[in-house]
Amino acid sequence: MKKVIMALCLIWSLAFVSCENWLDVKPKAEIKWDVFFETEQGFKDALLGCYCTLSERSLYGGEMTCLFLDALAQQYYYTNTSSYNSVFMYQYNSSQVTGFIDNIWSKMYNVLANVNSIIEAVEEHGDVMTPTVRSLVKAEAYSLRAYLYLDLVRLFTWGNLADRSDRAEKLAGVAIPYAKVYDKYIVPQETLENILQYLHEDLDTAIELFLNYSPESKQGKRPEDYTEIPAEDTFFDSKLIVYRMNLRAALATRMRLNMWEGNYAAANKDVQTLKDNYQLTWIAESDLLKAKKEQDLAFSKEMLFGLEGFKRYESVIEPLFRRYIGNEINKNPQLLSLLNTRANEIYERDKGLSVADWRCIYWWEKSEETYAFEKFYEEEGMVYSNNIPLLRTPEIYYAEAECLLREGGAGNVRKAVEVLNEVRKNRGLSASPLAESLSSDEVWEELIKEWRKEFVGDGQLFFFYKRIGSESIPYTSVEGNDELYVLPLPEKEVDFGGRTDLIERD
Repeated sequence: MKKVIMALCLIWSLAFVSCENWLDVKPKAEIKWDVFFETEQGFKDALLGCYCTLSERSLYGGEMTCLFLDALAQQYYYTNTSSYNSVFMYQYNSSQVTGFIDNIWSKMYNVLANVNSIIEAVEEHGDVMTPTVRSLVKAEAYSLRAYLYLDLVRLFTWGNLADRSDRAEKLAGVAIPYAKVYDKYIVPQETLENILQYLHEDLDTAIELFLNYSPESKQGKRPEDYTEIPAEDTFFDSKLIVYRMNLRAALATRMRLNMWEGNYAAANKDVQTLKDNYQLTWIAESDLLKAKKEQDLAFSKEMLFGLEGFKRYESVIEPLFRRYIGNEINKNPQLLSLLNTRANEIYERDKGLSVADWRCIYWWEKSEETYAFEKFYEEEGMVYSNNIPLLRTPEIYYAEAECLLREGGAGNVRKAVEVLNEVRKNRGLSASPLAESLSSDEVWEELIKEWRKEFVGDGQLFFFYKRIGSESIPYTSVEGNDELYVLPLPEKEVDFGGRTDLIERD
């Protein structure tokens, strides 16, 4: 499976020299569109090119998962020599932080520009594909556009939309630039309300196409022009589509969008669709007890959507997280780890849970003073290497538990406990279930604990704190307000692009 993915990426890179060459935003006249999209393979290569860039360290290969976003969530212990110390301290005006923000912004919008070019090309040149392949390419592009714009919304616009008193004002105000077409001109900022509506439209379009044409669909009605995907077409292989946007990922992204907006009934509807109709898999301890080269430490079997991180281990994991490099101690002063006291608190050693919880046992290597992060450990010949999880099964269950708590009522609180216990059972904690007698507030606290245990390395915890309007983030004294949660736009966007920053900072 991994060899096929890497081979496809290699073919793409050889054809276009590098990700950046294709993904730089250029006027249409500078790109040979008619040549590039004159075959079905051209569309597939274009999609692969987008994922190639997304897997780079500046995006989901590092900063948007285990580095920048996890530093914002205080997921690690850091020293003053760390290249992320200004991030941990929320010094958004520092050159260190602005550098990260500038790269995230420019790379995300570059990818989005090229996703838009694919969407336009489907309309203009889509007849080179069969109706089924054309519909799947279109669905993938629409859902990927929504996924990426949602992350930009979560980074650069307002959080806590469910409970804030000025919700209407924030929705009506300008947010971030949003473009539906490939264009070299400056795109104006859209209102947050409009952007959220566009995301729903994209996801609804994608999901309908996936339901009707995707081989994994168990609900839609096959149109008259539907044809089976040939067995030799590995691009749509059931084991490979998890590395690209797909039906389950689109449903989970819409769930994530509804949770962000505070539309809990709609979010729970997507949860039930996923649980009732599509296989949500769990890691088994047998997958973790195998020989080192066969261990699935990233729990990638639970991925609904993830990426293939080319050379991620060498550029990110080994220098910043590994205690040893070969037989030598890693003396990198920027090393990120977890103090024993903090690890013991997160994984509840005082209750005897840390010795049973797979997330503590297999993701962290304990030493005298610190825990080293092992979740993305790799060595030559590993079966599960370079995986970057972006959507996983536990998030679906945590969303369901939260929706039940938000709805209220004793029965729903008990159901929320059952949902959390299902996750805990699949994390080695079946002998320590949560009590059915817990109050709603107590279950809510357990849910927050689960988020802290589960998403280290995934880049989701900061977004969770922001979405629920947490008044503080553990291990920092900084107040959890808009100044903390809303990242500033790149300075050049304000100075030269005519953008309006949402927060006035000193």
